[in-house]
Amino acid sequence: MELLCSLKSKNVYNQQMSRDLNVDQIKKLWILDLIIQSGSLKKAALQAKVSPSAISQTLASLEETFKKPLLIRDRGSITPTQEAYAILNVVRPAFEAFERLKDMSNSPIPEISWLNFGTYESVAIDILPGLIHAFREKLPKARLGLRIARTSQLLTMVRKGELCSALITDVDDLDRFYVKEVYRDRLGLYISPNHPIAKLGWDAVEKFGFGSLTPSKDGLPRYFTKFLKQLVPLKPFFLSESFETLRATAVEGAIVSVLPHRVAMRSNDLIELLPPKSFKDVGEHRLLVVSQHNCDKEETDFLAEEASRLLNKQ
Repeated sequence: MELLCSLKSKNVYNQQMSRDLNVDQIKKLWILDLIIQSGSLKKAALQAKVSPSAISQTLASLEETFKKPLLIRDRGSITPTQEAYAILNVVRPAFEAFERLKDMSNSPIPEISWLNFGTYESVAIDILPGLIHAFREKLPKARLGLRIARTSQLLTMVRKGELCSALITDVDDLDRFYVKEVYRDRLGLYISPNHPIAKLGWDAVEKFGFGSLTPSKDGLPRYFTKFLKQLVPLKPFFLSESFETLRATAVEGAIVSVLPHRVAMRSNDLIELLPPKSFKDVGEHRLLVVSQHNCDKEETDFLAEEASRLLNKQ
């Protein structure tokens, strides 16, 4: 009798699971996969374009459904349980199939023999490996060229025809260009959690100063200037033309650095210092692919589509 009751209970549980695995549940499992792939709930929220609290609620709902913990959280890090791996091993092939279907539905791959574009070092680090892979898969005979420079230099190269396109942040006076948005980001102040100054919170900015981007000959972008104005009367202690240098100094605990969220959250070695309530502007900005109107639009669209896919995957 006990065995019969046990089998009956198990059957009821399986029936409940079958009912639960609808479209909404598949989306929740996709969120779980995002959390594990990105390594944090914050990054998953950014990729899924939802709030961190929504990510937490999704995780709690999944754990309630499966009656087992799926993630172990400790000091800001997450570790998937064996149950989480077992579940995702079943559903990940479906996610991969959806990605392939998405690729098939995209616009036709243009005939490109040479794609020469420019961007910043911090963007190239994030997209170049995936872009090379996409070229080998979709355009095996094409060659790829990359120039690293600041915004004004990149726009000059595009105007002169030295580059077909450039991947840059928001700037004024782009009316003469063909423009496609690929990503939205924001600024923040970041420091390593493994160094004593992180314990000071916002006071670390006043006590140790902060690092920021060096203005070019045309100054800083409007969104960056507005963000920095909120720190007045404090001025940058350290200036660099490279976000990667600013990131490295923050990781070593030497200074607090102003960074794009995408750059800061590339791995789990930095935390964001929460600003005071007086902060109204978080430095929101777009990443754009720009080209001359007489440039091959199919080529520009291909770069924009691949850049958007790679940046939003992080």
